[in-house]
Amino acid sequence: MQNTRETTDVRTKLEKYQASKDSKLKNTMSVTEMRRLLGVKKTESYWLVHRNFFETKIIDGMMRVDIESFEKWYANQVKHKKVTGNKPGAELLKTSYSFKEAANVLGVHDSSIYEVWRKEQLNTITVDFVMRIPKETFDKWYVNQTKYQKVEKVLSIEELEAYYIPFHKAAALLKIPRSKLLIISKSKEYREILEVRICDNTRYISQKSFQRFLNVQNDYKVRTSKTKQAEDDCIPVETKEYISRQEAADIAGVTTATITKWIQMEKFPAVGAGRVLRIYRKEFLKWAKKYHEGGL
Repeated sequence: MQNTRETTDVRTKLEKYQASKDSKLKNTMSVTEMRRLLGVKKTESYWLVHRNFFETKIIDGMMRVDIESFEKWYANQVKHKKVTGNKPGAELLKTSYSFKEAANVLGVHDSSIYEVWRKEQLNTITVDFVMRIPKETFDKWYVNQTKYQKVEKVLSIEELEAYYIPFHKAAALLKIPRSKLLIISKSKEYREILEVRICDNTRYISQKSFQRFLNVQNDYKVRTSKTKQAEDDCIPVETKEYISRQEAADIAGVTTATITKWIQMEKFPAVGAGRVLRIYRKEFLKWAKKYHEGGL
């Protein structure tokens, strides 16, 4: 709360300076105002000044920060963020990637990108002592390789939280080691079912594909827990006893019309009536296996 009030005070003072008839003050701010704007400590604020990241002036015996120069620096770095206001790096993000950002574009861990850039000795730039990849360099490299493919969309944190399960939580739901789930996800049997992607160096499984994985096999099931932690980490997936016609169609690789026809032919048990028919999952899996093996 105190930081918010201080930031508001800083903005008010800046506006007053800009509206002031005193040209010496209207385009500058004090080092203290800059410090509060960034939410940094006194030592770090003076470190920024002495690194000459932006211009400073001595006015009436006091050091002041040139606002235009400060905003230009702010738009070309991502280490420091204003307490409130626009995000940093607006200009920098237009022309370069961090290694993690480049990895997110490809859906891989950033260690893979570091290794490529080290091995091929590709161009980088350094901003605030951190290496970044010029987008021009990345684009030229990308069109001349075939190992990596861009993801359709780089997901936001909100999208990840809404539609994906962190890999370690999915393993915990199944009560198996993370390494075991990794083997399963790469196996010939399930790699086309489980949608796995990496974002910010964390592996995720889509909730939709995880639910389908639970539907198509009986060896691995969600193990419920009554602990407080389990309630807090509740994820909307479960091992189902009954599945819909659409889910059965997805498992068998046919249309819902075909599933309806099979139900009418009493190929496997179903309950309910009309549009709310439900199929007993275990019995359907047994039947579907025989069907695919050509036994029916």
